[in-house]
Amino acid sequence: MTITGKRTTTILPSVNRFLLAAAAIPVLLLIGAVPAISALTLYVDPETNQVYTAPGENRIKLGDFEPVKTTERVVPEDKPDVAEAKTDQQVPEHHTVDARYEAQQQVIQQAAAEETPQPQKEEVKAEVEKKWYDKFKIGGYTQFRQSAGFSGDLENLTSPGDRSIEEDTNHFIRRARLVFQGDITDHLKIYMQTEFAGGDVSVRDMYGDIYFDKKKEFRIRPGLSKIPNSFELLQSSRDRLAFERADGVSSGVRNERDTGVFFYWTPEHIQKRFDFLRKGLKGSGDYGVIGFGAYTGQGLNQRDKNDNLHFAARATYPFQFSNGQIFEAGVFGYTGKFVPTVAVNQGAGILAAPLFDKKGYRDERIGVHAILYPQPFGLQAEWNWGRSPQLSNDLTQIESGKINGGYVQAMYKLDSRWGGWIPYVKWQRYRGAEKDTVNTPFSKVHEIEAGVEWQIRPEVELTVAYSHMDRTNVRNLVHVKDANLMRFQLQWNY
Repeated sequence: MTITGKRTTTILPSVNRFLLAAAAIPVLLLIGAVPAISALTLYVDPETNQVYTAPGENRIKLGDFEPVKTTERVVPEDKPDVAEAKTDQQVPEHHTVDARYEAQQQVIQQAAAEETPQPQKEEVKAEVEKKWYDKFKIGGYTQFRQSAGFSGDLENLTSPGDRSIEEDTNHFIRRARLVFQGDITDHLKIYMQTEFAGGDVSVRDMYGDIYFDKKKEFRIRPGLSKIPNSFELLQSSRDRLAFERADGVSSGVRNERDTGVFFYWTPEHIQKRFDFLRKGLKGSGDYGVIGFGAYTGQGLNQRDKNDNLHFAARATYPFQFSNGQIFEAGVFGYTGKFVPTVAVNQGAGILAAPLFDKKGYRDERIGVHAILYPQPFGLQAEWNWGRSPQLSNDLTQIESGKINGGYVQAMYKLDSRWGGWIPYVKWQRYRGAEKDTVNTPFSKVHEIEAGVEWQIRPEVELTVAYSHMDRTNVRNLVHVKDANLMRFQLQWNY
């Protein structure tokens, strides 16, 4: 027998009426499980919402309730209450009201599902499928730096990659990147990156990946993008430990990018491995097990000057051992003709613009890289050799000169309750021209950097490092043999 209440009188404050009625429901369900023989008067405490069957202090009369044999629910005559009938068959009478109610709801939902027409597969696909602009993701990172020199010839200290070390430079935003990317279809991905640091907005990347297959193993990449070159050039500054890329490899493709068309091949299982390495192990990302292509060769956002293309190629493979350790090794190289920019530079003793061949000079390199990923100890090394246009010793003309340089880096990954820590030491050496600098001056670099990256949270990192620098100032051609400084960088990812 089911009991419902008919309220004959009610005296409640309007503010508590809803809460008090809700509080009475469990009691009504409870008494509905036993026979009732007469009207029942209920009282409630408005402070505790406790329901009582007898009057008392601070108790307000809720109402008089009497049992009825049937509910007041109306069932159409032409349609029997299937849910009620099935529930009575499935749940014995002595079960609680809660059990019967739950069983009844399940039957009702099942009956509703059977009566509701199911949409066709095409309709479901149309509802689930997103528009291309819904698949776009926005992200990026910002690097905020502070340098503090404490000994040496700091007045003449400069670096092509880091203006924050120059004298009279205080707080410095080294990078402020904003990235837009997304899969338009299974066969097309769009990637765009802009740079806001330095006061002028510039385009860093603007390309599309066109896939030949749904596994995305084969693709071409036309547009403005990174050149398939050394490991460190392809590794994002967002992930790199050292403050800047080593001059020995970055002097080949300063700013790492150019306009061209490239082909990449990455087997599906290696795609997953590259993705794993990028998340916490300082990987370079997926630039193919094999990658090659052609580009203008004049540098980021620069027009071609000699109608001559550069050609680059790279092969790499991340080997995984039975203990989970991953070791990656590969080779890379490029060739082409580069047209230098020349001008008078009285501060460097160049009183007339150097003579040069407007068709360009042979610009070529070949190199190797090897990375033992930090699990927890890691090693990373690269070296390359080649030729490049270079200012002559008498400062009067541009000629072809040799280059030789690279770096070695050791690191150790520590995970703790206070975040991730990666201390590192990096040594680099370079002998060769800075071809992207005016007049392509010869440069010597011998540098040691030791620091630690603290990954406070996934979105916040702090790096502190000491550097001993022995390098050429490529602006005034003064060689700084001994400079010591500390650098601090706060990076936030978004």
